[in-house]
Order: sequence, then C-alpha cells, then structure tokens
Amino acid sequence: MNYFFILIIYLASLNFNCNSNDNKKYQNFLSRDEQKNGWMLLWDGKSFDGWRGIHKDYFPAHGWILENGVLVCLGNELPDSLQGGDIITEKKYGSFELKLEFKISKNANSGIKYFVDESLKSSENHGLGLEYAILDNNNWPYDKPNYNRTCGSLYDLVRAPDSTFVKPYGEWNQAVVRVKGNHIIHWLNGIKTVDIIKDSPRYNQLLAKSKYANIPGWGNFDKGHILLQYEGTRTSFRNIKVKILKQAN
Repeated sequence: MNYFFILIIYLASLNFNCNSNDNKKYQNFLSRDEQKNGWMLLWDGKSFDGWRGIHKDYFPAHGWILENGVLVCLGNELPDSLQGGDIITEKKYGSFELKLEFKISKNANSGIKYFVDESLKSSENHGLGLEYAILDNNNWPYDKPNYNRTCGSLYDLVRAPDSTFVKPYGEWNQAVVRVKGNHIIHWLNGIKTVDIIKDSPRYNQLLAKSKYANIPGWGNFDKGHILLQYEGTRTSFRNIKVKILKQAN
C-alpha cells in the first residue's frame, strides 16, 4: 500500500513540473502544434539576436539583461545615463499575431508597441506606434475613468474593460495582439480587452481626442517594428512569439 501512495505522489509531481508556469524547460519554446500553425520565436531566451535599440543598429549596452530565460527591463532602477531605451525587432510586421508573457513591478508603466516606424521620432531612446499598455492599475494615476491607458488598453484610444484582471506582482500575465489588415484585437490573460477597426469612424474619433492626433502618419504604416518599451519600474518578458497572418485576396 505504501508503494501505491509513493507512486501517486511521484506522478503528481511530474504533472506539476510539466505544467508549472515557471518550468524553464517549457519557456521560450515552440510546441509541435505551434510550429505546425506557423508560430515563430521572436526571442530565443538566451541572446539579444533579432532585436536592437530604437534608432540604433545595435542592442543597448545597459538597461536590459537576460536572467534565467527572461528578458528584463531594469527601468528606473538605473540612473538616466544608463537607461537603455526601447528595443525593437529587426524585422517589420504587417498582419500578425503576437503573444508573450510579462511580469510587472509596483508602479509599472510599460508597453508593447507595433507598427513602429523610425521616421517618427519622439526622442533618441523611444519610438512611436500603436501600444498595448502595460500598467500597474492600482498604483499609477493613469487608472482613472476618463483615461484609456489601463493594462491591456490600446494606449490612449481604447480603454480595457474595468473587469480586466492583472495578476499580482511576481506573477506572469499573458498579452496577445492580433492585427489582420485594419482589425486590431488585444487580449489580457485570455480576456478580450480591445476590438477595433483602424480608420473606422470610431477609431478616427478616438484618435482625434488622443495625444497622437497631431502626429502625421502615426499608426498608418502597413508594416512596422514590434517594440518593448523602456519605461517605469522593472518589467520582465518571456515566451515572445509571433505568427504571420495571411489576408484574404
């Protein structure tokens, strides 16, 4: 009888290890189904290959580190002179689906931008584009009823539902951005937070009220870089994957 219980405990431990959200073996890894369905790793988990600094031809020397298969933005832990700035993919993407996991710290204020084009320049270390907002809703002043900047929002245009759940500090959240033509969808932890058609009357009305209203060309590129923002407190990323979407003729 004792051997039976030992076997049950052993099998349970195997199941826990295989499904653990922090098991390194299953991080930055494509399953067979993902490979079959066209997913590609956008970050390999062990180098900075495929990424560079915004407005640079190299990866920043400071501000971003690799830590046990996690890409970490140190943010305001460093003095201004050592902050690395935003990083972008070397390639540009048009219609795509992006998924990744992120972990925030208290007072987090970061984001994932897309359709980023370096012809639009906000500063030497930052880029412009549509943004999936990453935010500590409970401890950052953007979380007000009239702000469209909460976690999972299309930053400054479409506010994520108030019921959106951001996991506590130290836990991983999943972000998904899907862009097919002009159709933009965001998900946060499996819940849809944004669903809008770019250039639709509603979109243009929201854009006219946003901080981007007077920036010619903002968001209008057919392709652009994907960007991880350097902002706020420490933010961590992993399992960054992308799938190219084909548009119907």
